[in-house]
Amino acid sequence: MPSAAFLIATIVLRGSTVLDMTGAPPRRADVVLDGERIAAVVPPGEGKGDRIVAVTGKFLLPGFADLHAHVLLHPTDAKGHLAAKADRGLTLLTLQLLLAHGITTVRDPGAETEAAVALRKSLAAGAIAGPRLWTCGRILDAGEIESEPFVRVETAEQARGEVRRQAAAGVDCVKAYSGIAPGLLRSILDEAHAQRLPVLGHLAATTWREAIDLGIDGLEHAAPWTPDIVPRAVNGGLFGRVEWLERLDLDEFPVHALIAALARRRVPVDVTLIAMHTKLFGDSDRWRRNPDLALVPASLVKGFRAGAFTRTWTEAQYIRAHAAWPKLLEWVRALHQGGVLLTAGTDTPTPWIVPGASLHDELLLLEEAGIPRAEVLRIATRNAAIALRREAEQGTIEVGKLADLVVLAADPLADLRNTRRIEMVIQRGRIVPAR
Repeated sequence: MPSAAFLIATIVLRGSTVLDMTGAPPRRADVVLDGERIAAVVPPGEGKGDRIVAVTGKFLLPGFADLHAHVLLHPTDAKGHLAAKADRGLTLLTLQLLLAHGITTVRDPGAETEAAVALRKSLAAGAIAGPRLWTCGRILDAGEIESEPFVRVETAEQARGEVRRQAAAGVDCVKAYSGIAPGLLRSILDEAHAQRLPVLGHLAATTWREAIDLGIDGLEHAAPWTPDIVPRAVNGGLFGRVEWLERLDLDEFPVHALIAALARRRVPVDVTLIAMHTKLFGDSDRWRRNPDLALVPASLVKGFRAGAFTRTWTEAQYIRAHAAWPKLLEWVRALHQGGVLLTAGTDTPTPWIVPGASLHDELLLLEEAGIPRAEVLRIATRNAAIALRREAEQGTIEVGKLADLVVLAADPLADLRNTRRIEMVIQRGRIVPAR
């Protein structure tokens, strides 16, 4: 009986234009896959292997990464209430949609600890189809906690204990939420780093600058919304973010100092622009009649409508929100130009954000912010690997890297909308069957 080594065929992807995300110019090449790894990148026609796959005229990239996707999906009911438990069917659909849209890597920034780790193991073993998964456990927050996947911690002892429990369960990261003040964040960071776990922050009670100084490993969402950047008082709630943007002055010293600190400390920021666009433009047909909604069950769309965060805004509020949007784009452009490591995420499945498809909307929003297309593609590939501390393993097309790839029918550098024109997805060196 042949050994397992001889059962693994080498595959030659012949003649595509390779966008390797290293910064090198696109070039035509054969890419040879041996098992889960890239074995060679050679001139067209020179690749040798057991199976030849013709991709001449196509464009080959590393698989995309969504670093803010809640894959253990808690549906919202017709009254806008979040279900207490994740729905297995919707979770499996989410994973399938992500992979079908060329997303081969996902980070879930907060889920029920034990279930999330079990799901990651099932994906790694091939028992479930879907992307490679990195997952945080339950999200640490202070004060009132309404439901999973949050857990309340109010003292340093509680915070450290919860981090230890999550570490023992096998999580990949820890997430601190908006109610965590600096003192409590310090305890979380100290314990997590002792357990060799990175900490992500969706913060409000702690400013980004405070979190950077404490040693935060990553920041979620586009802006901090805190008074150290916009010192004049603003209303609470989501509309307060509109007022924050209206008053934001990008020429002020606190903005420059924060951007410099983010760049110097190399703290990744996962901007999730779509998570704000779907709120500020929640009245628009772009989201309410988005054809991608057909990819998910009608019950989930009803939940989107019922649970939309800005559904009670007035027409006047939406008008101001639309007018404030360019300021958020300017802020993100300033982060990029300042050398901050940006990554791509979506916050799926919050209202109007369809798993998988939404990452391609996110890329277009990053381009709308003024980031060049080649950089947007690197944000969704190489930068993600750096943020995950996996740049030695993935994120670029180089010999020895993991064979997680996407083949496009048209050039994304000519038109970023071409990232949707997916001809083939390759994960772990295998061509993913079309669904």
